[in-house]
Amino acid sequence: MYLPALSPLFSCRAAGLMIGEIPAVLKTLPRAWESVECKFYIALLAFPWSDAYFDVVKELVMVSAIEARNRIVDSITPVSSEPCPLQRCGGRVLAVDVSAPHDVPLFDNSGMDGYAVRVDDILKASRENPVELKLLGEIPAGRSFSEKVVPGTAIRIMTGAPVPDGADAVIEQELTETRDGMVQVQAPARIGRNIRKRGEDLRAGSTVLKKGTRINPAAVGVLASLGLLSVEVYRRPSVAILTTGDELVDATETPGPGQMRNSNAFTLSELVKNCGAVPVNLGIARDTRRELSEFVRKALEADAVISSGGVSVGAFDIVLDVLKSEGVAILFWKVNIKPGMPLAFGIKKRNGKAVPVFALPGNPVSSMVTFLQFVRPGLEKLSGIPVPALPLRIKAILAENLNKKDRKRHFVRGIARNDGDQIVVATTGSQSSGALTSMVAANCLIVLPEDTEDLKAGDSVEIELL
Repeated sequence: MYLPALSPLFSCRAAGLMIGEIPAVLKTLPRAWESVECKFYIALLAFPWSDAYFDVVKELVMVSAIEARNRIVDSITPVSSEPCPLQRCGGRVLAVDVSAPHDVPLFDNSGMDGYAVRVDDILKASRENPVELKLLGEIPAGRSFSEKVVPGTAIRIMTGAPVPDGADAVIEQELTETRDGMVQVQAPARIGRNIRKRGEDLRAGSTVLKKGTRINPAAVGVLASLGLLSVEVYRRPSVAILTTGDELVDATETPGPGQMRNSNAFTLSELVKNCGAVPVNLGIARDTRRELSEFVRKALEADAVISSGGVSVGAFDIVLDVLKSEGVAILFWKVNIKPGMPLAFGIKKRNGKAVPVFALPGNPVSSMVTFLQFVRPGLEKLSGIPVPALPLRIKAILAENLNKKDRKRHFVRGIARNDGDQIVVATTGSQSSGALTSMVAANCLIVLPEDTEDLKAGDSVEIELL
């Protein structure tokens, strides 16, 4: 019953149509067959064992790494907000703009240990002909001084102490000598030297930190300097993690024949924590629809879901079907990258909110690379960062040859080091998607764009620091 419906695509192959013409032909197929899964299998049937197969799959099913990232970020909205005390707000994301309630600093203060003086008094001062001024006293930090600096006088002042009236510069103590209640100044100064002006850092009413800013240690210090003991931040999203596969056993168990310990759950949990979210490890779901459906329903109670394994095309790779049966709208399946091609992403509408669902490959390196490239920006958007930053890339020189024949974007595990005035990068060795130790050794990913082919030692490449 399926063959007549597939005849347009088989005709494409027989007629030798260009790949770009095939999507138009697909419009003649039944509407129910327009899903990405159907297109994948149609391509497999129409072009078995053919070099054209990859081109068809790429054209009909795959999305580029850039497109995948954009779809993820564009489809996610932040979680709700909550007040957070200053002592615990580090790493959180601001849900509102923060304005300065007062100037910072609150008063003109000294940036050096030295002497508060009048510039006019020391215009001709030098080491050979120092200017002698009468000392009126001393101002330690945290104290004020009632006397005014008048012509011919100076006041010793400490860093951070308020600048006394009449003074318009602070001469550092290294340019002075004191004797018998007098100070000899050995250099002239310009107005404002070593004086930190009131409001120099922040003006009252100005926006100090913008909504969507992740609060780092410096931001905590700024909030403290303003006396803001509580701020409104986005909640830490809860992220359900479920791993699939009959071959998996818990890390506490001894693997039997054909089994392996579940490492992905722990790797993903740490990656989720690094994003400022809260991992909820649901354990291992076996390769049955009933059990996997139960796990998925429980996972969808969280703010986001990450599954690992079961998204390829094997007989037991049923994650995609189960997600769809539980109401997850799949936005894409398969990304034109290596490692990590069998990645799916979807959205589940629940109680007026959209729960992002990331279905990652099961191989440990593929799972980790796809998290870094796609899940991390998604969780940042969910956490309240409006425009997640792209990974920082820098140029490096290859230390070895790299072979690349396909038209995928490759993320090669690498070790970068300084070599004189340039950065040199070598691979970690094995690039097997199951070799998790390669990610332990790596301090970067070597990014090879889709149109890049074989590279030689000495060629320039871009790397993303890990």
